[in-house]
Amino acid sequence: MNFLESMKFRHACKVFDENKKISAGEFDFILEAGRLSPSSTGLEQWDFLVVQNEELRQKIREVSWNQVQITSCSHLVVVLAKVKEIKFGSSYVDKMIARRADKEPEMIAARQKFYHDFLLSNFKNDDELTFQWSHEQCMIAATNMMNAAASLGIDSCPIEGFDRHALNEILGLDESEQRVAIVVPFGYRLNPQPIKYRRELSDVVKWIY
Repeated sequence: MNFLESMKFRHACKVFDENKKISAGEFDFILEAGRLSPSSTGLEQWDFLVVQNEELRQKIREVSWNQVQITSCSHLVVVLAKVKEIKFGSSYVDKMIARRADKEPEMIAARQKFYHDFLLSNFKNDDELTFQWSHEQCMIAATNMMNAAASLGIDSCPIEGFDRHALNEILGLDESEQRVAIVVPFGYRLNPQPIKYRRELSDVVKWIY
């Protein structure tokens, strides 16, 4: 499929065929699309948790409005949003700075100052503000994974209908360090795709000259 064909193919799949599984190579392709996604200031504010354990999936489903996609899909991805690691002074931020090719001391110092000023002035070392920013970046990665899946004829469903605090507890997450951003089941549809309703382009776009 070309890009627009895959966009038309993609929909929030509600019922997956439990007998059809995504191949390892195709799923690696989907994860790679997430890994290569853009992120604000290049901090890659996400981690991907692939949950294949049936018992754990059932627990996730119970705090996610009992949505059947979570247990019927081929692969379940939980996108985790970083909190503690993307605050200035963390070893993670230091590592992200240090990986750059330009190693001159003045360049490193300039990047450190940029991150210090940017992170403190915008997010004030506050967990809630930091999570909100991190969550927004995770949505970019999740979208790219869903579109990559669609290009292979693989379905997905973005899920934010869950009790975030309860889900964080189930996954053993310290909310000051990481939190669930979004849950994305991947697999193959059992039913025909419903009609996709979207506004006309002329209603969506306004040009300013």
